[in-house]
Amino acid sequence: SPAYLSLSLARQAEFNLDAALEAARKAVTLDPDNARALIQQSSLLFGIGRLKEAVKVAEQARQRAPDDAMVNTVWGFLQLAHNRVDKAREAFQTAIGQDSTLGLPQLGLGLVLFRNNQTDEAIKAIRKAVLLEPKVSLYNSYLGKAFYEDMQNQPAQKYLEAAKQLDPHDPTPWYYDAIRLQSINQPIAAVENLQKSIELNDDRGVYRSRLLLDEDLAARSAALGRVYNEAGFTELGLQEGWQSVNRDPANYSAHRLLADSYAALPNVEQARVSELLQAQLLQPINITPVQPQMAETRLLIPPGGPITPSLYEFNPLFVQNKPSLFFSGLGGNQETWGNNLIVSGLSDQFSYSLSQFHYQTNGYRENSDLENSIYDFFVQTAVTPSFNLQAEYRYRETLSGDLGLRFNELFFSSQHTSIDQDMSRVGANYSLSPQMNAIASFIYANQDYKNSFSNTTFATRYKGYLAETQLLYKTDHFNLITGLSGNSSDITSIGLTDNEESNANQKIGYSYANIKIPENLIWTIGLSYQSAESSSYDLNKLNPKLGVQWAINDHATLRAAAFQVVKREFAIEQTIEPTQVAGFNQFFDNPAGAVSKNYGVGLDIRFTKQLWGGLTALRRDLEVPFGTLELPEFYEIEQTQENYYNAYLYWMPNRQWAVSMSGLYQTFEVEQDLRGQVFIPRPHYLRTISLPINVQYFDPSGFFAGAGLVYVNQRIQFLDPISSTPLPMPMQNENFTLINAGLGYRLPKRWGTVALQVNNLFNQNFRYQDYSFQVGERAINPLYIPERTIFTRMVLNF
Repeated sequence: SPAYLSLSLARQAEFNLDAALEAARKAVTLDPDNARALIQQSSLLFGIGRLKEAVKVAEQARQRAPDDAMVNTVWGFLQLAHNRVDKAREAFQTAIGQDSTLGLPQLGLGLVLFRNNQTDEAIKAIRKAVLLEPKVSLYNSYLGKAFYEDMQNQPAQKYLEAAKQLDPHDPTPWYYDAIRLQSINQPIAAVENLQKSIELNDDRGVYRSRLLLDEDLAARSAALGRVYNEAGFTELGLQEGWQSVNRDPANYSAHRLLADSYAALPNVEQARVSELLQAQLLQPINITPVQPQMAETRLLIPPGGPITPSLYEFNPLFVQNKPSLFFSGLGGNQETWGNNLIVSGLSDQFSYSLSQFHYQTNGYRENSDLENSIYDFFVQTAVTPSFNLQAEYRYRETLSGDLGLRFNELFFSSQHTSIDQDMSRVGANYSLSPQMNAIASFIYANQDYKNSFSNTTFATRYKGYLAETQLLYKTDHFNLITGLSGNSSDITSIGLTDNEESNANQKIGYSYANIKIPENLIWTIGLSYQSAESSSYDLNKLNPKLGVQWAINDHATLRAAAFQVVKREFAIEQTIEPTQVAGFNQFFDNPAGAVSKNYGVGLDIRFTKQLWGGLTALRRDLEVPFGTLELPEFYEIEQTQENYYNAYLYWMPNRQWAVSMSGLYQTFEVEQDLRGQVFIPRPHYLRTISLPINVQYFDPSGFFAGAGLVYVNQRIQFLDPISSTPLPMPMQNENFTLINAGLGYRLPKRWGTVALQVNNLFNQNFRYQDYSFQVGERAINPLYIPERTIFTRMVLNF
């Protein structure tokens, strides 16, 4: 038995946890009363995520050696991982009484005290672990983390730097120091630390399985993506999110990163809300607030770190039972104001969030007013460490005028739109094993949509449900995502003379595989089947998905994809189906029933640790139904084509400055215009070039500032609305350059930020055609406003 125990320790030192576990089992078989062999086996099971087995073996060790301090220490961490805080505290205190020279039970006790919101006592316990074993890097890392949570920046920096020196191969202090640096207005220094943390990730293989190391890498990459977003490097933030999701599709922080990143982009609303839903379903209980409106009022502090605990990975246990308050307020010209209030909290196995959002503005011209109010209540409970349940209720009320921005400057002074909507949702996440998760979601929604012109009102009422379930399976070399979805909506259309009742039903099945063969290639192979029936379309479609990501070397990645998508019809557009294929978004905001064939290719290069660049091309061929199947003579399928060509260059010249440059060439063309130009002239052809350049400055004192310009050039062609046969009208052109600027201050102790932003600084007037015509009848907020806008924003976090 001693020989096999020594062999287990040797194999563990070689990062071969499977062989180490096998040797530990043989040691136990030869000597079932060997508590050290049992606790080695339990620790290894803990390290590969097999908690139930780890608890069972640790219980055997306790029966054989109840007076062994290490046995009780491991037992304490297992209890803490199961949210049994009182039992964990008892185990750690017992271990300390048995051997007061050990640092590990002191660390465990500190985590328990921290969970119970006894911060001062927690810091004392973790500091004692450092004093007892000052050469252990991990204790210094967590003492630095504890000081950070207590908003003591100087000692946090001191102990994190000490941890880096004690063990140059441990990524933990680099990760926590990155979070600290971002919170004190040093995002570029945070990028450097996160890059180092990612480089060192696999060096923790001595106590983390390959599967959990991939989880860790996904979490670190998600944190890096958030810092990229703060520096204005949107493409890099998206890339880190896509890569994280492909490495570990069950990583909630990667899905939340994508949801936040998509909020800055037009025409991807469905992808954004879907990523948010997936993040919520996959998240453990935590104090991260649920934002009723995914807007710029977020602080972008990484929620993260590795999400599966093991004996030497305690970040998921480093939480506090306490309430949290988040407030943001906004005010500006055009009689604009808004606020967001969130109260969230955590209590052992239960977390909750109550939130309210309001925004209103008179707009930049007559009848461009908007008022939006949202209320949300969310609860989640960890029934067991492997089984989470959650429920959410959300209410929304929106009132607006004509928000469209059109090239011919047409608007309707008498148009008014209202949305009254409530949504109820329940969800579940069950971890069947370290390799397999099952999630489920059920949504019931009601929506009243009204569109009025003068004294005439057209209304649509939606009432329906969406039920979805998904299985996520992952191994060292591939992961598989398989799911089923079904929804049914009762739709009432209220017109001038009568009401029309209809029903929309959809059934969807899908499966996606991400395969790493060889190691530098990730193949995405998927297939979905969609059966849909409504008054506007009736279809049965097989939708193939194919993608590849090739890491040419450590600095360059080539990706390509081809896939088909059918736009779903449901009042709430959230879904748990994967939103991207090889880093190409597949859920655009097109009309329901639209069938799109998508082809994309991209190249992303890291020239140095401070310089990135890339190119992306995407073509979309669409078939868009309009009219009704009940009147075949008025039912048509219109064919359109969209092209997107994007280039970017990002540079961090030093730790204070960030420079971003990008270019987008976008075209839209109707191959055959069948709808005519009856109410609103719609482009037959539209080409938009946008070239934004932005510079941001971050000062360690807390001040930050930014300035940018964007050049926009549009070329547009309408069809003659009078001719019985639509004829192209002459091409029209417009170009303009806008200057934007802002400055702000990050309050001390992570209390929040205050900022002033001015867009269209020189109050330039221009013509611009937004892309709201692509998403059906509902307008979207334009990217550019032909009037100066000034607003101040305050964010407070307690």
